[in-house]
Amino acid sequence: MAETLGSIIDKLIIKRIRLHHLEQMRRSPKISRATRLINEQIVNYTAEVEDFLKKAVKGKVVIREPKVKLYRNPPSKLALKQIRQLGQLIDILSATNIRLWDFEDQVRVKGTSCKRVAQLKHNIDLSNKERNNAIDRIDELLEAKIKQCRV
Repeated sequence: MAETLGSIIDKLIIKRIRLHHLEQMRRSPKISRATRLINEQIVNYTAEVEDFLKKAVKGKVVIREPKVKLYRNPPSKLALKQIRQLGQLIDILSATNIRLWDFEDQVRVKGTSCKRVAQLKHNIDLSNKERNNAIDRIDELLEAKIKQCRV
């Protein structure tokens, strides 16, 4: 699968969340090395976003890949379809990734009841659907904006 703007932004957001959590931990040489590595990755992903946009405008990259989604209960995409600003979609994707991180952390807590884990896993599934829809909408919006520029 080719990288799209949405998938690159998603990776960048996750790196930023990971960095935030590392910075909350007790300082050690291992944490410092990890922090440096993540900061380098953030710089690289940021450059990748810029490079992707330049290539997209020139028609040199795949902007959007068709996907086959097999959801039993497909999440509503109506709210995302109304959004026309890339920044707003990135904000939604960021918030969704933060929620996902929190749910995953809660699942890992020792002593969490099976019922609670099941609830959290359900929340993770729903949030992953939201995340994927936001990534797809970012790619759709970019595709539409580039088509507008070419007209």
